[in-house]
Amino acid sequence: MTLTANPPIDLPLETLNADQKWRLFDWLKSNLTLDIEPQDGHFDVIAERERMLASGETKVISLNQFAQELREELP
Repeated sequence: MTLTANPPIDLPLETLNADQKWRLFDWLKSNLTLDIEPQDGHFDVIAERERMLASGETKVISLNQFAQELREELP
């Protein structure tokens, strides 16, 4: 992975062990700020999902249950 910089920064992520990747992730997370506002459409999707849960049209299932149902549906 090469980050755009002057000069470019080459990060050999595939050669890092898990601990090094987590330390890099923590550093990036603490040193980056994102000025991204959620789009209005996201709130509409969340509101619709909450409405469907409240009305009983849909339900929340565990990841294990989802995986089992997916295995049963796929050939």
